[in-house]
Amino acid sequence: METDSSELPLAVDMDGTLILSDMSVLSVRRVLTRRPWLIPSFLIKEIRGRRAEWKRDLGRLLKFEPSELAYHESFMEWLTGEHARGRTLILATASDRIVAERVAAHVGMFSDVMASDNDYNLRDTKKAEALVARFGEFGFGYAGNSHHDVSVWKRCSQVIVVNPDSGVLDRLGDSVDIVFE
Repeated sequence: METDSSELPLAVDMDGTLILSDMSVLSVRRVLTRRPWLIPSFLIKEIRGRRAEWKRDLGRLLKFEPSELAYHESFMEWLTGEHARGRTLILATASDRIVAERVAAHVGMFSDVMASDNDYNLRDTKKAEALVARFGEFGFGYAGNSHHDVSVWKRCSQVIVVNPDSGVLDRLGDSVDIVFE
């Protein structure tokens, strides 16, 4: 028996999908432009492959109001309808958990947050592996926007593309179920 995709949990990417900006870029701008003496330590962490650690550091220092972020309006309306029908929505992002939990609390529709933490950068194949570990192969839908999301879409049952980066739709071909531009 085939599962109705609206019954599947839906994992939603944050940067570029739910919100029209990238929280890492916003964090760097807001934190490091005000504290440029921190730049060398962030660069060293990036060079040493410790991206999750510098994201956590930025998340702790970032001051922002989630209500001031630009959200993808038509996608938010659709998510509101899915939530009203009882669909489980999970915010799944490479942004740090500190930042993601604030955005999820503001939106008020997510039952859980899967995000990067001090040790683990939840992006690309790591995000795909985490979602499969939680929901099973093809046991979830996924809404994203970038080339980093292709590995997740390959392992989910419902492909939702929101605000796609250039070339993403071409890479996905006929596997796309819903597009929000």
